[in-house]
Amino acid sequence: MAAPARAEAADPPAAPHTAFTMHFDGWGYIDGNFSYEASRNTLEIYQQNANGYALVMRGFDGSHWHDLNVTPPLGTRFTAGQSYPTRTNFSPQESITTLNVSGDGQGCSTGETGTLDVAEAEYDDETGKFTAFAASFSIPCGGTDTAKGEIRFQSSIGYKATDSWEYRLQMGRQPAGAAGTPQDVTVEVNGTEPTTFGAASLSGANPAAFEISANTCSGQTLSYGETCKLTITPKASAIGAQTAVLTLVENSIAGKVARLLSLEGFDARDATASPSYFDFGYVPAYETSAPKTVTLTGAGDVPITFGTASIVGANAAYFKITNDACSGRTLAKGQTCAITAVARPAENTQGGAVISLPDDSFAGSTQLSLGVNGYKSDKGTYSTMSPYRILDTRSGKGAPKALVGSGKVVSLQVTGAGGVPTDASTVVLNVTVTGPTGSGFVTVYPSDVARPNASSLNYVKGWTGANSVTVKVGANGKVNLYNAGASTHLVADVFGYYSKGHECCSGYDGGQYHALAKPIRLTDTRTWGSRLPADHYLNSVANWNSTINPRVRAFAVNITATSPTGSGFLTAWSGYAYGLPNTSTLNYVKGATVPNFAVVPTTPCDDCGSATGLPSIGVYTSTSTHVIVDLVGFYDDGTLPNGLRFSPAVPTRIADTRAGQGWPARLGPGQTATIAAPSPVTDADTRALATNVTAVKPTQTTFLTVWPAGIDGIGRPSTSNLNPTAGSVVPNAVQTMVGPDRRFNVYNASGYCDVVVDVVGTFYRYPPSAPADWEAGARARDAAPADPSAVTPTVPAPERAKQL
Repeated sequence: MAAPARAEAADPPAAPHTAFTMHFDGWGYIDGNFSYEASRNTLEIYQQNANGYALVMRGFDGSHWHDLNVTPPLGTRFTAGQSYPTRTNFSPQESITTLNVSGDGQGCSTGETGTLDVAEAEYDDETGKFTAFAASFSIPCGGTDTAKGEIRFQSSIGYKATDSWEYRLQMGRQPAGAAGTPQDVTVEVNGTEPTTFGAASLSGANPAAFEISANTCSGQTLSYGETCKLTITPKASAIGAQTAVLTLVENSIAGKVARLLSLEGFDARDATASPSYFDFGYVPAYETSAPKTVTLTGAGDVPITFGTASIVGANAAYFKITNDACSGRTLAKGQTCAITAVARPAENTQGGAVISLPDDSFAGSTQLSLGVNGYKSDKGTYSTMSPYRILDTRSGKGAPKALVGSGKVVSLQVTGAGGVPTDASTVVLNVTVTGPTGSGFVTVYPSDVARPNASSLNYVKGWTGANSVTVKVGANGKVNLYNAGASTHLVADVFGYYSKGHECCSGYDGGQYHALAKPIRLTDTRTWGSRLPADHYLNSVANWNSTINPRVRAFAVNITATSPTGSGFLTAWSGYAYGLPNTSTLNYVKGATVPNFAVVPTTPCDDCGSATGLPSIGVYTSTSTHVIVDLVGFYDDGTLPNGLRFSPAVPTRIADTRAGQGWPARLGPGQTATIAAPSPVTDADTRALATNVTAVKPTQTTFLTVWPAGIDGIGRPSTSNLNPTAGSVVPNAVQTMVGPDRRFNVYNASGYCDVVVDVVGTFYRYPPSAPADWEAGARARDAAPADPSAVTPTVPAPERAKQL
């Protein structure tokens, strides 16, 4: 044990002694050892004061004050060598000694009992006041809070006394898990007799948060004026407040010196986050949000080192870390690193999770909260419209009144025209060429991309014909129509649009697509025994069941005019007799067979016999002709399960047998080509394709049929998609399902024919799969698609022709 640090030797005060000592223990806020002596401190002493106390003593040391009062039972005097029971009270009592002690105004409650051991008691016979008094006291206030001390008044009896001066040692903020700044507790001996010190120890709530790192007291005997020290090193074991009690055993009446120790633990290795958390706000369900970045800045006195971040919590699957520049980094104060994340929530979710970034701080990790609100979006859903003409170069509507020359581009505004909203991602147009001066082709494509290697329709001199074109809208709300080969007039009618997604939460109006694995023929007037007369229309009707029928909003159909008696046109619309639009779906000449694809709004069939009330469309002809209607799918009101949504694409050529692309050679008679739609045109969620299929110069008049490949039980349907004549170049829009490996079949009936296929978009299941690199917990990808149309419709009996 190191020798105590001693002040220069000092003589204790000479007798007679006037002093008192107090030791409080267990109180917390007034614990400690204090002594007051007339030669060192300010003492106030009263005898037989107004309250009748025999002796009142009050001491001041500049920071604290303590007082006591004592009196024997009324009418008696103390006798040396006697022990007296005591009670705290506001005034002297008749049957018991009254003793009150306090520190800074705090003390035992009224009625607490104790003991007073009197060693000396001498009185002035005339006044009855003390001429000398010496005693020791002990008051177990409530059994846990004790008060002990010595009383001397003009006494010849010496005493032991130690001073710790303060109630507590407040060590302030200290680093958790590390040694903090040491502080000393100084103990001074101020009694007339030497004091011997024993062991020092720590107890209380958090003794491990402190260490006695040096001790010059234990084992030493010190005399008046000498001091020793206990050095306390803080070692915070947690974040937040921690306390302990320091005890030094000594041989005065107090028996020990006690000091309450306290500190506030903080993490010396720390980092602050800006912003404080990842708030993704409202994000469409199953879509990946814009990235958010949080920057961490070293904020502790000691550098902090990070491990590899991970996402934890019940909704961890809704989030993904895309860049972690903090893992493995060590940040000193002021240095920074960043973590970037994205969100991909489910529908109607308020998802929260945490990025947990392990570190070497006391806490063990830095936690960054993530939050997102997922809402159901209408992205990729379809909204029908009454057909509306937005371009006609013959009249100057939508473009100058003039033929469109070869190599020229018409930039056509489609959003805001005919009711197409600004949040349309894609429009469905019927594009017509009329009066060309020679042969050529037209390519329709988004206005904000380079013209792709694809065509939308092909024409020959003098021809009037149309093709359905599904085209992505450019960023400026326009689409381009490029004309190559000859001058021609162009006409475009808009039939509907796909949404790019409303902002939350402005509505959900569009419908989802349900593709049929095998087209169904709804109408074939050749089975009637007569053509559809000129200026008449027919209703094509389909019947699913009572659940599906009321939810059908549009048919996806391939409509064919065959064997017309003259030139004319067909118009497909909802079938409402007084709502025939001033547009055409396809144009024909005498004796031709002309198909065209269309998405046509439905209404419940009116005056249709047994089919009344079922979903239907109308087909009008201007000239007597046979009409064939093949159903390839339908659009619902957004409420049926297993619906598909549309993702537009810049037209992409995936097959051209002239170049050996997609299939090595032209198709022979009765031959089927199986064509794969490659990535990235398709992905695991693709169930159907929107394409433009072109038959190029068949050696004989033929027909082409398209259907999905590799679906058990689905053979070639008895329908057709194109009906080219020998030597012609004929396009038609085709929406077809694809098989498990994203393939489809193209069948050629007669002669030899080249085939070109351009993809303009895909239909995907909703909800879609999570991206392949998404965190575990996202929905797994399935290996093969199922037929989205769980119920195949039946076809009511053929309807009669109706006259407008």
